[in-house]
Amino acid sequence: MKSVSKQSLLFGSALFALMACATSGVPVPEAPATSAAALASSGVRASKQGLDAQSLNVGECGVFLWTRRQQPNFVFFSKAASGEAQYWHEGKTLNLKQTGLGGDIFGQQMTEQNFTSEDGTRVELRLTPGEELIGGQRIPEASITLIKPDDWKELTPLAGVSVCQPAP
Repeated sequence: MKSVSKQSLLFGSALFALMACATSGVPVPEAPATSAAALASSGVRASKQGLDAQSLNVGECGVFLWTRRQQPNFVFFSKAASGEAQYWHEGKTLNLKQTGLGGDIFGQQMTEQNFTSEDGTRVELRLTPGEELIGGQRIPEASITLIKPDDWKELTPLAGVSVCQPAP
């Protein structure tokens, strides 16, 4: 019984000492600010990690693709039948013009789409349609092969959706 009361006494003393430290008026350093709002107010800019949010008007369809990583980034967007797309690559948006279509049709899209950027970089998009959704279809597997003017190739695995904005 005496050992229990000694342990209780030691525990109580330690707890009292911790409470005294916590309320002693000694400033405790704050954790660094990590929220976007905190960074913006401090003058530090968080690095952008993908395309800005995109929207579709009623009746429009589009493809939205994200990188297949632990922290996915929104990197590809194209409105069906527009002949244009946006691709986020190396910290900037590439504006693409469609140069070819092929493969199979699903929804308002083709499984093979080719584009060219303003600097001559070629982009080959390959889509694998998945299960149908209300107003669209999953794209569980997709890839972009970026072919630079010097013929250097870069492959990026993607996933996303092809969707249409229904009438209200």
